[in-house]
Amino acid sequence: MFLISADFGASDKLDPVEGWGDVPEADRPLWSRYLLDYMPWFPGPVIMNYVAPGVTNGGTRAPHVWKDTARNLHAVGFTPADYYLLAVLMKECFGTQLDVQRHAHLFELWPDAKRAGMFRFTPSAWKPWLEKVRAAESPRRAVQYMLTDGRPPALGSLTVEGRGTRVISD
Repeated sequence: MFLISADFGASDKLDPVEGWGDVPEADRPLWSRYLLDYMPWFPGPVIMNYVAPGVTNGGTRAPHVWKDTARNLHAVGFTPADYYLLAVLMKECFGTQLDVQRHAHLFELWPDAKRAGMFRFTPSAWKPWLEKVRAAESPRRAVQYMLTDGRPPALGSLTVEGRGTRVISD
């Protein structure tokens, strides 16, 4: 088996510094690694042999689309951890809670099976989620808020002995 890697001798043209803009240098390795887990663009398996070594173990040699994604999310207040958390939560929703008619504005690249799990958030559309999380809302509840146009389901119920059921909500 012959494996192409960034060490093979050819330049991969992925500059570790260029394209990050205002993203703090200390955050770049995390952005790179988390974007590898939840890709805003998949360059194909051969190119991934160049990309993966450049972003693992603290590297920042990510594709420009990934850097653009990090830069745009950072501009509205996201940290790498915010991105990762939202991506994990949204991955749970793919195919079950997402409706292209209602939720297309939330994504620059719609998540679907044809793209092997790739998706890109529309940064400004997710700012309300970030604000809710910063205000101590549960991240999952904040996603429900986003996907239901501000009308998430009731949190649950509380039964007090001798009394009826009371619905607890926002």
